[in-house]
Order: sequence, then C-alpha cells, then structure tokens
Amino acid sequence: MIASVVLAVAVIGISWTLAASYQQSEVRGNKTTALSLAQQLMEEIASKPMDPPSSGDHAGWSAGVTNRSLYDTIDDYNGYSDVSSALPMGDATTIDAGDGGAYTRTVTVTSNALPSGLTGTSSDFLLVTVTISMPQHQSMSLSQLFTRAAILR
Repeated sequence: MIASVVLAVAVIGISWTLAASYQQSEVRGNKTTALSLAQQLMEEIASKPMDPPSSGDHAGWSAGVTNRSLYDTIDDYNGYSDVSSALPMGDATTIDAGDGGAYTRTVTVTSNALPSGLTGTSSDFLLVTVTISMPQHQSMSLSQLFTRAAILR
C-alpha cells in the first residue's frame, strides 16, 4: 500500500514536469515562428526604397491597397496588418504557420526618426517596427532603422 502511494506521488510529480516542459516547448515554438515571420516581413520591407519612383508610384496600405506586391516604398507598409495561421507573403503566396495558432503581424513606419546623438536631416531616417502577436497572448517586436544615403561620385 505504501509503495502504491509513493508510486502515485512520483507519477504525479513527473506528469507536472512533463506538462511544464511541453508548455515551454510550445511557447518556444511560437516565438521561433513569430521571429521568422517578423524577419521575413522586415526583409521584404528592407528591399524597398525610401523614395517613390519618378513615375508610377503606387499607393500603400493606408490608402486601402492590400496587395503587398504593389508596394514600391517603405512607407507603403505603414499600418499594414494581417491575421492568420496562413500568412500572405509579398509574392501573393501564403505560408502555413504550422502550429495551429493565429499570428497577427502589424507594421509601423515612423518618419523623421533621427536617433539622438546623430547629426543629419531627420527626414533621411525611417524606423520600421514589425510587431507579431502570437497564440497565448504573447507578442514580440522587431525594429530596424533605415537611412537615406547620398552616393557622391
């Protein structure tokens, strides 16, 4: 009888440890997925110029354009948001987040983001922040500072 009680206590202790381990693994998986999604969107944004083309400038998210393949400047992403476990990519395809959770990506572009201690024209700096909200009410942000540079010949 004593052995049964000791065995039951041991099984309960191991069960709690396994449950905690599973939960930590799930959270780690969510963060890995979120970071990957944030990096993908930030790389897409970084591939765009700060200045609009000399002709044929397209409107961005704030003007109601939801097709990211039409975005031609960094500013076009300001206010962008998507919510899904199958997130749209820049080439109009989607990827499955894979773990059954829904992720929300939002983009904020801050103009005139001259860092303190630097000299220069503040309009030459943009701060882009991609925020990912994950399952279980977690979130993380990835920020990148962009600057316009003149190349002298």
